[in-house]
Amino acid sequence: MSAGPNYHATVLVLKKTKLGEADLILTMLAGDGSLIKAVAKSARKPTSSFATRLDLFCESEVMLVRGRNLDIAREPQLLNSHDAVRANVAATYAAAPILDCLAQVALPELPVEHLYAMATSALAHFDGVVEEYMPAITAAFLIKLFALLGVRPVLDRCISCGKALDETIQASKGSDVLVAFSFLDGGYVCGACRNTLDCVQIEAESLRWAQVLLGATFDEILAMKVPVEASFAVLHFCNRWLRETQNINSKALNQLLTCGLF
Repeated sequence: MSAGPNYHATVLVLKKTKLGEADLILTMLAGDGSLIKAVAKSARKPTSSFATRLDLFCESEVMLVRGRNLDIAREPQLLNSHDAVRANVAATYAAAPILDCLAQVALPELPVEHLYAMATSALAHFDGVVEEYMPAITAAFLIKLFALLGVRPVLDRCISCGKALDETIQASKGSDVLVAFSFLDGGYVCGACRNTLDCVQIEAESLRWAQVLLGATFDEILAMKVPVEASFAVLHFCNRWLRETQNINSKALNQLLTCGLF
């Protein structure tokens, strides 16, 4: 982006807020991973081109005029409307937490490399997907988002002594293994160390699936046909991680977890 009065940016529209009788405040993720808030003048008028070019989930090229408080968005050119997300109710519910979380974690004038590419790739992967596999895309995006922002939970080894999670699982009996996890300290805790840290019990399979989703591409994740129960287990984990470590309560994620569509 240039430092002049006007500049161009590639953006993903994350949020729209009504302003006055006909304007909108747009919250957008810029191509460099930073956050932009700008006013779209007369965007709510039926004749406005903003309705289709700067709607939620849209990728657009836009000119921005620097203002005293908020910049002004002009001349939007649509790049990708992500119609597959917008036209399917289940896809909309599954993808909404991606926008919601980005709107809360991205910051103005603070670029995050690969953030825009990861977000738009995740949205593109909803196209043509069987609905039961959609939550896996969202879960994978969130756990990858934590890693990209430097707040990745330790999923595979004890944060105190380094003992592998798999060792605990193999030594345990039964299929539903519960292990200790410390949201305060940031990761899995083995049985020998759990009395030294503030822990809660969590299903080991949730952590294992989170680790799988973290290390796989979106293409690989869809090929896995992740069980919907596993996807929702990771989503519940991500929801608590957001609340406990980032003080973020995602309304869209809560709605996904309770919508009953999957």
